[in-house]
Parts: sequence; structure tokens; C-alpha cells
Amino acid sequence: MAHSQQSEESLIALAGILVAEQSLEKTLGQVLDLACAALSCGDAGGVTLLDREGPRSAAATSDAARRVDAFQYEADSGGPCLDAYRRQQVLRIDSTSEDPRWPEFAAAAAEAGIMSTLSLPLVVAGDGLGALNIYCHEESGFSAADEVLAMTFASYASVALANARMYWRTQRLADQLEEALSTRGMIEQAKGIIIAEQGCSGDEAFQLLVTASQRSHMKLHDLARELVERARDRATAGGQDQDGGSR
Repeated sequence: MAHSQQSEESLIALAGILVAEQSLEKTLGQVLDLACAALSCGDAGGVTLLDREGPRSAAATSDAARRVDAFQYEADSGGPCLDAYRRQQVLRIDSTSEDPRWPEFAAAAAEAGIMSTLSLPLVVAGDGLGALNIYCHEESGFSAADEVLAMTFASYASVALANARMYWRTQRLADQLEEALSTRGMIEQAKGIIIAEQGCSGDEAFQLLVTASQRSHMKLHDLARELVERARDRATAGGQDQDGGSR
């Protein structure tokens, strides 16, 4: 009864995670901790994400759990988390000392004291995002009821992960847009300085900037920033000279 209450509290806490207030890694770590707390034998765990470089542990309850995750990334026979991700189904090992499906991972996990595992795909709208791995120090640590609870929990975790990834992707796009606008503004300022000094058109000023950028092997926005800063320094120095002369 007590653990049933703990499971319910974990699910409620998971629904309240605010991804905008923390990094993706912290969000995943919080999801993982709640998942382990929700299961009676959730002794340790990790979250596997797959990107262009391959699988990686984006979060883990400990360095030991992270090493257990890594065993299946490196093994020729793979591991349950990778197959859970690819097949989009829950995979359970009742005994790592006897299960024949992933012999290399099972042997390494057993040596690390992990005797049973539960791997859950993180999927939203058919899009596989990764896998949630829960580890137990006992054999047959996860019951059928645990598996049902874990599947429900994984659906919450998947939404949390999808929201976190969407938020940080949107944030990166906003940062890139802000940088682009800043760069454009700097180039426009530099063009204005050249127009004032050379008495040329805007197009001619831009072409002079491009030519100077090519000759100096500097990026266009770096050259523009340097030109604007020099103009500001000259203006500041001129103002100081006038103040000194008036006195």
C-alpha cells in the first residue's frame, strides 16, 4: 500500500515538471528518479537517447548505472534498451545470469550486480525518442504489474521528453535569430560609417566591406564590429579632447 502511494505521487510529480525552468539533462534526470521511485525494485537506471553520433546516456542515477548502459552500446549483440527503442516495445530481463538474448550485456550487468532489467521505449506520435532503463539488484525484480505501471509511466516520460526537446529546439532557434539580427544591425552600422566617410551609396559601402573582409580573411560581421568599435573609440576620444580643451 505504501509503495502504491509512492507510485501515484511519482506520476503526479512527473506531470508537474516544468521543462522551461531547467536543462534537458536535468529534466531527464528528474524523470528517471521518479521512474525508479515508482517501481518497487527500481534500484538504478538510465535514459538512452539516439542521435547522429549513436546512442548515449543522457541521464543516469549513478556512474555505475551509466556504465551498465554503455555495455549495450558497445556489445556486438546490443542490449534491451536499443531493441526497446527500435521495436518500440517493453523488454524485460528476469535474470541477467540466464537470459540468452543479449549475452554480452547480460554478463556485464550481472558482474555489476544488476540481476534484472526493464527497458521502456520513449515514443510520441510514433516517433521513437529513446529508451528508459530501470535496473534491479534482485532476480525477477519486476512483476507484470510493475511492467504495466512502467508502460504508463513511460508515456508520461515520453511527453516530458518531447516537450523538453521542443522547448530547447525553439530556444536555440530564438538565439540564432537574435544573433542574426544583431549581426545584420552591426553590418548596417558599419555601412553607415563608410557612407559618411566615403560619400558613397549603401550598395557601394557594402561592397567595400565585402572586399575588405576578403582581403583581411575576417568574417564580415567581425570586420563590421571592429569598424564600429573603432568609430566609437574615435568619437569618445574626440569628446574627451573637447572637454579638456574647454577647461
